[in-house]
Amino acid sequence: MYPFCLLYARPNWLHRQKKYDKMGAHSKITGQKYLPVGIIAESWTEIMGISHEYHSAPRRRTGGGIGGKLRLAGVIVVILLVAYAVTAILEKGTAAEDSTPQTSAGGIAQNILAPLPMQGETDSGSESAAGDSGTAQAVQLESFGPARQTDGAYTVKAYDASVIRQPACGQVDLSYFSDAAFLGDSLTVGFSDYQINLSGALICGYTGVGPDAIVNRAAVKSPTRGQEVALDVLAAAQPKKLYILLGTNTLTTLGASDRFLAYYGQMLDELRQTLGEDCIIYVQSIPPVRPAAAEKKPGLASDVLRSVNEQLAQLAASKGCVYLDLWETLADGEGNLKEMIAAPDGVHLSAGNGYGAWVTYLRNHAKYSASNPWIMGSAYSAE
Repeated sequence: MYPFCLLYARPNWLHRQKKYDKMGAHSKITGQKYLPVGIIAESWTEIMGISHEYHSAPRRRTGGGIGGKLRLAGVIVVILLVAYAVTAILEKGTAAEDSTPQTSAGGIAQNILAPLPMQGETDSGSESAAGDSGTAQAVQLESFGPARQTDGAYTVKAYDASVIRQPACGQVDLSYFSDAAFLGDSLTVGFSDYQINLSGALICGYTGVGPDAIVNRAAVKSPTRGQEVALDVLAAAQPKKLYILLGTNTLTTLGASDRFLAYYGQMLDELRQTLGEDCIIYVQSIPPVRPAAAEKKPGLASDVLRSVNEQLAQLAASKGCVYLDLWETLADGEGNLKEMIAAPDGVHLSAGNGYGAWVTYLRNHAKYSASNPWIMGSAYSAE
């Protein structure tokens, strides 16, 4: 407000100043000092438009007061924190450099303690030196590594039959077997004897045969075609799938498993060469028998058959074949043939329940292919 007042009073003040300048000049001439008439000395400055309050009032503080002090304190605190952080980083870097192990030109670390010696290796010289001096010994970096194992100190367990066997993966229609062939002994003959529907599959079942007869190209008798050589029949048919079940007749006595497995491997090689790589070869496990039958034929006892089937699964996997574990559907909890699906002799299968369970298992364990005729509602059915 003061500047506005001064601007407002300035014209009057100039007018008065001119008037009293003339008086001042007169006083210099006459030597008299006087004030204008009617003007009191104390009020002279007020008449001149000059206020004592204007000149004597204290100046306003230009600082920010308490707010300014707080801002200044904040800046100081920030500077101190930054300085502390920089100091801590520099000290940490220095400590890391000091703790780095020093390695000499010979590849020896000087600042690390020697670890325990590796298994099977001892260094008597270094142990005595460490014991005498009581200080950490230099360690050759080349000696670090896992404990070495000698040959024969470990064993590698191969996959067992439970892992190798073909898992269930939906169910195929019976037409899946239309381009298949079944090779086996009297159990396979039952497909023909009982007229089991397999959509026209080729049945190569021969009573009393084993893999040796197939490899040796022996003449065998088919109940429907008469005398023939199995490999020749299969070579002419060129099936897309082949199901093999042999062993019940060969393993009736103990000690026959080695010969049986040797011929079985040769037979798989012959069949692969005859049928080509496109043919899916299914190797079926040897079925269990009833306890009474196992007593008469000890080679068919449950524990013996388990061992042979385990080796058969390994053999099938090594030859690129699909292993089917029939025990999943034919054996009871004790490893014997289920009574309800067994024929009176305790070795073969009954016409209804036995072969029905067998065929159902085969339909549920076909090797997966998008072109398989999956039945409606099956896991892989497109409908």
